[in-house]
Amino acid sequence: MAAKTVLNIEVGDRLTKVCHSAKKGKRRQILNSFLFPTPDQTVSDGLIVDPKTLADALREQLALHHASSARNVTFTLSTSKVASREVLLPPIKEQRLKEAVETNAKDYFPVDMSNYQVAFNLLEHVTSPEPACRVLVMAAPKPLLVGYSRLAEQASLVLDAIDYSGNSQYQVLRSMPGDKLTMYVDVNVGSTTVSFMRGPTLLLQRMFNFGGDELITAARTASGGDGSYLEALELACDETRLAGVLSDEDRDDAISRLVTGIARSADFFSSSHSSDTVEQVVLMGACCRLSGLRGLVAHTLDRDTVLLSEVSDVDFVSNSAEGVSTYISCIGSLVRPLDFIPDEMRKRGHAAKAGKREKADSITFGLVVCILCVVAGLAVSAVSIFRYMEAADREAALQARIEELAYVAETHDTYLTYQTMAGNLAFVGSYAETPNAELTAFFEEMERKMPSSLLLLSAVCTPEGITMNLTTPGMEEAAVVIDQLRGFESIASLTVSTITESTDETGYITASFSVSCAYTAQEAPVAPAAALTQ
Repeated sequence: MAAKTVLNIEVGDRLTKVCHSAKKGKRRQILNSFLFPTPDQTVSDGLIVDPKTLADALREQLALHHASSARNVTFTLSTSKVASREVLLPPIKEQRLKEAVETNAKDYFPVDMSNYQVAFNLLEHVTSPEPACRVLVMAAPKPLLVGYSRLAEQASLVLDAIDYSGNSQYQVLRSMPGDKLTMYVDVNVGSTTVSFMRGPTLLLQRMFNFGGDELITAARTASGGDGSYLEALELACDETRLAGVLSDEDRDDAISRLVTGIARSADFFSSSHSSDTVEQVVLMGACCRLSGLRGLVAHTLDRDTVLLSEVSDVDFVSNSAEGVSTYISCIGSLVRPLDFIPDEMRKRGHAAKAGKREKADSITFGLVVCILCVVAGLAVSAVSIFRYMEAADREAALQARIEELAYVAETHDTYLTYQTMAGNLAFVGSYAETPNAELTAFFEEMERKMPSSLLLLSAVCTPEGITMNLTTPGMEEAAVVIDQLRGFESIASLTVSTITESTDETGYITASFSVSCAYTAQEAPVAPAAALTQ
């Protein structure tokens, strides 16, 4: 009997990765693996906004790569919307961990947990300073998960599990041989995940929203912009071809933010694990072979930097070893995926399966009922013919009466016309009295004059003015925004609060402040006298 095959899919904003796999004993076989461009505007940071279009593209690609026979699917989430937190729990049995995590979830994440699905990973049992369970707890928004359920339904697939890319990578990397403290860097198009591991133990895992997209886009533009995104990725990974369209300086500049993000992750680990030292760096992911990336990372971190080429207990049947690196998250979701499917989604899935079985059993009964309905329909038709003839006579009489009363319709139409005019005049009068004219003028002026980097966090509007909380990328941008506001024609006066500058853990600087603006008084429009007398 042939082994059951499954699909392991990672949906990204730009690229979707698919592994067609099977489990044979303790080993996993990757029968086929492929990438395809995610249709435009179907996915936003892992959130599937158009499941039908994406499902159509997925079915087409599965047929093209001879993987349509697989009916079961596991998705792995690639998104920054999944929150994670490492906690220490008392030494309890693993079977009781789920209950403990769900009970205390509201203490780990300060949000309404009814809108989130919680999953966890037992990282290790620690003995000092006192016995405890080291657990990584993750929370995913339920609307995010519903999108993957709908995608599976639209693609006629059975949803087995929803995993998270961080967990998928951990499940593969924990089986890597050796005890060196290794920094694994999964470089994708729009994001990068950094995992610090010593043997099978995960010490720290971080994600930041920089990937290979900047270099891929630069290569695509420099080559004329005619090729597909996949072709641009191949060009960005080919050092010889890339040198023909992009200088080394431009190439290094395009990946500088990515390398800086990797270096900052290493610095953060060093500050929180001062007694540990990274011994080697391993690059993996769809963009790990970008031209110049390996050399820049090795130079910046001053560590041996290699590319991931193989993992334990995984065999690639039709692809090269490079697939291990590119499809690391898909492979990991085959090992031990998280339980990210909400209970209500499972119940709907079971109900759908039961419905299909009942449908098959009801076909015979439906045929019998259909035959009886046909016989009854013939009998009813005979009666209906006589009733139709009577109704036709009544219709002729009513039509004659309608013609007699035609003048009434003209009077009614005239009345409706005057009623509509009265309603329109009332609407125009209420619009002239609205207090929002100043607010409209203010926001129209903001759209014209404010920089695109300005972030409006909140606003309180009154008939006299508006108070806003604003954030800009630095103090200089804050000064520009305030200067522009002082020149607004719709503002009579402006009051600015204290400007607060902050820096997040990736080094990104923001300036936050609030402003209170008083509108310039505008005269309400007055209807012409001729119009008022009509």
